[in-house]
Amino acid sequence: MFAMMKSAWRWGWDIALSVPLLLMLPYAIYFSKLLRFINRTFLRSPIHVKGDVVLITGASSGIGQYIAREYAKRGAKLVLAARRQNRLQEVAEECMAYGAEDALVCRADLTNPEDCRKIVDFTISSFGRLNVLVNNAGTAGGSLFEEYENISKYKRIMDVDFWGHVYTTQCAYEHLRRTKGQIVVTASMIAFVPFPYLTVYSASKAALLNFFETLRIESIGKSITVTIAFPGFVSSQLTAMEAPGKVPWWFPLMPTEDAAEEIVEAALRKERDVITPSWYSPMVWWKLLLPEMLEWVPKVFILGKPPTTTVETICNVFLGKSGTQTLFETLKLA
Repeated sequence: MFAMMKSAWRWGWDIALSVPLLLMLPYAIYFSKLLRFINRTFLRSPIHVKGDVVLITGASSGIGQYIAREYAKRGAKLVLAARRQNRLQEVAEECMAYGAEDALVCRADLTNPEDCRKIVDFTISSFGRLNVLVNNAGTAGGSLFEEYENISKYKRIMDVDFWGHVYTTQCAYEHLRRTKGQIVVTASMIAFVPFPYLTVYSASKAALLNFFETLRIESIGKSITVTIAFPGFVSSQLTAMEAPGKVPWWFPLMPTEDAAEEIVEAALRKERDVITPSWYSPMVWWKLLLPEMLEWVPKVFILGKPPTTTVETICNVFLGKSGTQTLFETLKLA
């Protein structure tokens, strides 16, 4: 009896708190939009980066390459960091053609903390300051968790996609504080949306999101602006990987240059975050209000499995196990 009363009390308390918050949600959304409009229009002036020093990690290809181009168009001084020296040099030449005041390269592997310090020291020794740090470097690849064989491969994903940005930010913090600079972070919508085969990659992006959101409320947020970008699937080397982990052929991909342009424009406006393409935005609300939907879709259309055991049981009754298997294999679009 006591256990039942305790359970009922918990349910009642949860409802008493949840219902008012749910009713307030529409007003909170519009109030947030109003605050952003006021902040963007009247209180914050755009960042002008002509002549400013911008350090970009993962600049040899993909979003990083096009982010470098966008800053080049605005006359910034660039330091491009990645592992592939030859590709970096090609990107640097492109950036000079696009209007960069200067573009230097520094080969680095962000899984090595010493390399993270090296690229910051190289930037300061070359230009004497740092105005914008773009934490963009990333790697992916994966399989179903149950099929993991070599854990070191997946440890590297976390080392690059999370710890590499932490190390670099730690090394750059004092220099950015002096210039009242900015940190731009390329996270991913995968931080919100579960996707098969990308277990560790998803975890690294979620860690990245929470790390930089927490920095905003620490002392770093008083002097350094943080803009977090959440690109969806874009046409890049990461999304062109062979399966497992390959993006389904039917999934719409945003051109990389468009995603980079939106990210840089949001950074110049000192936005807190940017979701690109914008049609991904409702997924954040689904995550909060209807998380099952974000699980059912990939289960059915990526893995070819019933979304729930209840659906599977019902299908088995009417179609039999083999019929159910055939049905969901047909629905599998990947």
